[in-house]
Amino acid sequence: MKKFLKYTRRFFMVALSLLVVLLIFTSIFYRVKLHKIMNTLEPCRCLVSAGDYDLNVSVVGNKNGKHTIVCCAGLNDGTMNFSWRKMTKYIEKDNKLLFIDRAGYGLSEDTKEDRTVDQIVEDYRTVLKNLGEEGPYILMGHSIGGMYTSYWQSKYPEEVEGLIIMDGTLCNLVDEEEKTAIGKQYRFLSIAEKVGLEPFVMKKFYYNNLLDNVSDREADFHLYLFSKTTGSHATISEVNLIYDNAQTVWNSLEPNDVPKVFIDASYQVANDQSFEKDYWIPYAEKMGNCEIVPLYGNHSIYFEKPKECANIVMNFISGLE
Repeated sequence: MKKFLKYTRRFFMVALSLLVVLLIFTSIFYRVKLHKIMNTLEPCRCLVSAGDYDLNVSVVGNKNGKHTIVCCAGLNDGTMNFSWRKMTKYIEKDNKLLFIDRAGYGLSEDTKEDRTVDQIVEDYRTVLKNLGEEGPYILMGHSIGGMYTSYWQSKYPEEVEGLIIMDGTLCNLVDEEEKTAIGKQYRFLSIAEKVGLEPFVMKKFYYNNLLDNVSDREADFHLYLFSKTTGSHATISEVNLIYDNAQTVWNSLEPNDVPKVFIDASYQVANDQSFEKDYWIPYAEKMGNCEIVPLYGNHSIYFEKPKECANIVMNFISGLE
């Protein structure tokens, strides 16, 4: 029995040592490849001060266009200025678009400051001011980016010409249980990022379908920038504050005349039309002057159905003129 326990302990020690060596290797491989990708993307990097840290800004489209569209990413979307282009290429001829990565996202700098909705919106506004971009703007947000832009247009309606929300987070439905679940998920992903395994996790469980129609090079950009974003202090803070931010946004919303469109890509709505009345309508009514347009599909609707999504956006913009 003693001999059996001795060999068992030795086996586990060897297995643990091999696991540690493997994780060191995957971490080094991940860091080297991420560094290479960051160097490749360096020409795309344009850092603008948001105060104590700089945010990356990509300006595309017609610089003398009729409208200035400020694009706000969903949670952890560190490749907005790449992935959204499948959709925005249809609206760039007549409009100027600014993709502003939040702190810790994509090519932006990280920060340990709390990611309250107030701070996030002020970051956007400070960057626009430092760029010399004057409103009013069209705000276009996806997922949680729609929640932030909802707050922005409610607090500063004079700065907003129109609001486009692509399958936005409904702040009245974010609860403590959801916060806990998302927090656990992102703690796991953050650990996976630290040991260099997150690109594999992302590809296997989260973005495998979204990467089907891109080149291997583009897939690497997505996977590694998503992974880098997940591991940032700013993203972890944003996740930890998601419930508090949702409550702040919901309490701040008041009906106003700013034109708004909510692109609804919910699978649940596709299966049950009554879902729209029970869930989307209260949010739209509290904002006021908001049209709900169904476009059933994946949550990343701009990526799955770029032309259809762009048509909704262009129709909305034409209604502003």
